[in-house]
Amino acid sequence: MTQYGSNYRGSASVPPSGGGARVAAAAAGGPTRRGLIGSGIGLVASIAAAGGGFAVWSTADSTNEDLDRAFDLDAIPEEDRPERLNSAMNLLVIGSDHREGNDEADARSDTTILMHVNEDGNAAYGISIPRDLYVYIPEDPDAEVSDTLDKFNAAYAWGGVNLTVRTLENLTGVRIDHIIEIDFNGLVAVVDALGGVTMDVEAADADGYITDPPGIESIHGEHRFFEAGPNKLYGDEALDYVRQRYQYNEGDFARMRHQQELIKAIMDSALSAGVLTDEDKLTSFISSTSDAVKVDTEFNAVATAINLMDMRSDDLVFMTTPNLGTGEQGGQSVVIYADDPENPEASNPEAVSLWEAVRDDKVADWIAANPEDEEE
Repeated sequence: MTQYGSNYRGSASVPPSGGGARVAAAAAGGPTRRGLIGSGIGLVASIAAAGGGFAVWSTADSTNEDLDRAFDLDAIPEEDRPERLNSAMNLLVIGSDHREGNDEADARSDTTILMHVNEDGNAAYGISIPRDLYVYIPEDPDAEVSDTLDKFNAAYAWGGVNLTVRTLENLTGVRIDHIIEIDFNGLVAVVDALGGVTMDVEAADADGYITDPPGIESIHGEHRFFEAGPNKLYGDEALDYVRQRYQYNEGDFARMRHQQELIKAIMDSALSAGVLTDEDKLTSFISSTSDAVKVDTEFNAVATAINLMDMRSDDLVFMTTPNLGTGEQGGQSVVIYADDPENPEASNPEAVSLWEAVRDDKVADWIAANPEDEEE
């Protein structure tokens, strides 16, 4: 099976009801359990540049040299990849569910966000890719399984980051420039290095999970209770909250929204006066971040920092891949990308137009043309 059309057409995702927002306006909060910093690890150096002086900048530069460069995008044949059309930057932020002590080969990609930073470096757009999105996984001679239709996160299980990149590039036609991956332990370390984050907890609304007072009880581990409203959360707590999905009518779509909110909460905390003026806290944050993530061989944290120095969480907009809701395809319960995955424009023109906007660096125009989907 070949790519979806000559111009790499894409897919879409909305909540199971078929409605709901895709575009999340600026708000405190951020991505999933592992979806670290929206704009990437460059924010670490960005903080150093903004308030740390020479000593901290040197620490950031050293951090750049010491990053775990686990992914080689040059290993993907150039003829199999979309063309780069401009100087906008497209980062793929991947959260894996790997935990210390477990076999890394058993890790899954629970969170995937395509982060598009515009050419001017003054706006970023994070597009969450539902892990159950039913898509074509391209042929890859190095993968355990490929050249088939399946859930998006199967690409990571079968062929790691490179097959995930192939799958997303095939789906969207968007050239991925860099990779940032973080696992459970990394996310906890980053949040704790910041002294915690503040998140507006959403009360459970699914049958059997509604609580009094309003809030949400975790179905994992210690079964923590999070009261609805603003909460100061530390690493393990933040990870626990953004993992929950069964307690919400929107299921995984609510989980993705909370993950996006966590990313923005991390950005807000990292750029707060307390971090910028406390050298020990700043240095701890830089060290924790460098240990927490893996990147590609060409990623330059310092150069990225320079490009993103003026960006704040208000400049970061999140959405979810436009889709047709949940249903059954290929004998599985999935998020439906299109009625016919080989011809997505027929049933999901909205997704096709979004990927075109990302390729052409015109996402702001796409959002302006789709105002009805903006979240409260």
